[in-house]
Amino acid sequence: MQEYSLSLISLLKGLVFNHQQEVWGNMITYESDVRKYFTHLGLEVYIDKSEGFAFLRQIAFEEDVMTLPKLIEKRQLNFFTTLICIVLRKYLLEHDAQGGSVRSIISEAEIVNRTKVFLPVVNDEAKQQEKIVTTINKIVDIGFLRKLDDQENNYEVHRIIKGFINADVIDATLKSLQEYIQNKSSKE
Repeated sequence: MQEYSLSLISLLKGLVFNHQQEVWGNMITYESDVRKYFTHLGLEVYIDKSEGFAFLRQIAFEEDVMTLPKLIEKRQLNFFTTLICIVLRKYLLEHDAQGGSVRSIISEAEIVNRTKVFLPVVNDEAKQQEKIVTTINKIVDIGFLRKLDDQENNYEVHRIIKGFINADVIDATLKSLQEYIQNKSSKE
């Protein structure tokens, strides 16, 4: 067994955070060995030491190079999940610009309100809100949010969302999503 097996197994299972002290320390200590191991499998180890997270992603090969079967499949996110993830990433960007706390806390009500701005007006507001809350729970499962143990329904936005949603595309994507909704509404 390799000294860095703990890191290999943890990365294969999913996201690794710096609060997982034993795994994180092992991964940082054996970083070059871990990277080399996964490179042979066609995977890249993405480590953001300043934000405290790591994950695996598929290496994009040139067309003329022999391609390996994909080990990491890209998840196709539905409209609501995509919208809320973009809204959360924009919130994190705004939070970082203001300075202050490293932890980014947002209430369920604020997520709902920020999301509704990009949705058409509907007759059944309760149904729309329920759909948003259900999607928030899916995003918790993905790992971009963590529900806090408080009475106010607050969430912590995990900084790992930065590794998946580039800040440069936020405004353009939100505009595209808003246009999509407007076109969809006008056809109905």
